[in-house]
Amino acid sequence: MATKYYLPEDNSPLPPKSAEVLTTCCDYCIVACGYKVYRWPVGTPDGGMKAAENAFDIDFPSGPLQAWVAPTQHNVVMHKGRPHNVVVIPDKDSKVVNINGDSSIRGGTIAQKCYNPDKPTNDRLMSPMIRINGTLQPVSWDMALDVATDLMKYTVKQYGANAYGMKIYSYQYVENTYAGSKFARRSMKTANWTMHDTPANVTSTPGFRDAGFDNFGPACKDWGDAEVLMICGTDPYETKTMIFNQFIKPAIDGGQKTIWLNVRETAGIAYAKNRGNALFIQLDPGTDTPVLGAIARVIMENGWEDSEWIKQTVGQQ
Repeated sequence: MATKYYLPEDNSPLPPKSAEVLTTCCDYCIVACGYKVYRWPVGTPDGGMKAAENAFDIDFPSGPLQAWVAPTQHNVVMHKGRPHNVVVIPDKDSKVVNINGDSSIRGGTIAQKCYNPDKPTNDRLMSPMIRINGTLQPVSWDMALDVATDLMKYTVKQYGANAYGMKIYSYQYVENTYAGSKFARRSMKTANWTMHDTPANVTSTPGFRDAGFDNFGPACKDWGDAEVLMICGTDPYETKTMIFNQFIKPAIDGGQKTIWLNVRETAGIAYAKNRGNALFIQLDPGTDTPVLGAIARVIMENGWEDSEWIKQTVGQQ
C-alpha cells in the first residue's frame, strides 16, 4: 500500500498587479493579526521582480521588513470553478496588533490551511459522513442533519436534557455565538454546554477569574505599559506571539518586571528570567487560585493596596 508523502515547495510566485486583494485575520489565537490575501488565476502571468510588475510595488529581492512571499505562504485553490493562486502574508498596513505586518510561525502558514488535494489537506472531509454497515459513507447535508436531529431527540427523551452535550466557538460574537448558545440553552435546555477551550462553562483562565480579574479586559498596549505584569497559567510568547513580540518583550527589555505563575518553565519565562526582571513561581497544577488568594492577602495585610484607586473605581460599582 502506498504511503502518502508531501514534497514542500521551494519557491513561490509573486502576485501580479492584477491580483485580487482581500483582507483577513489569523484565527490561531485571540490576537487576530491582520493579513492580506492576493488571489489570481493559475495560468495567467505572475508578478515580476520589478516594482512595476508586482502587487507589492517593490523591487525584489526585497529589503528588511518589506513584503516577501515564503513557500508556506502560497497555495492553489479552486475559485469560481478555476484554479487560483493565493498568497497570504501579514498586512504591512496594520497599525494595531501585528504592527507593520509581523507574524507568528502559525499565522505565517495560513495559506497551507486552504484546501488543496495535492497537499496534506487532501484528507479533509468534503461532505458529512455516516457509518453505514460498518463503513463511513459520504451523505448529503440534509440526511446528516435529519439523522443528527433524530438522535438528539432520542438522547434527550431517553436520558434527559443534560445527556446532550454541546461545544462551540466563543469568538465571532455576537451572531454565531449567540445562535449556538441559544440553541443549547433554550432549545435543548441542557447545562452540558461550553465554548472555546474549556471543559465546562467556565473561563479559560479560572485562576485569574476566581481571583476577581477580568483577564480579557486590557488592550494589547496595556500589557506593555504595565510596570509589573503578572502572567498566570500561560506564556504569551508561545500562545499569543505578537502580543509578546510587539508589546511585552520590548517592555521587558526596558525594565518591566514580570511575575509568572506556571507549572513549567517555558521559552517566554526563560527569556524574561535571562533579562533579570522576572519572578517565576512554579506551581502544582490547579493551585493557582489559592496562590493568587495568598498573594492578595499578603498585599492587604501589609496595606500595599491602592486604596484610593479602589475607592474611586471598584467601590463605585
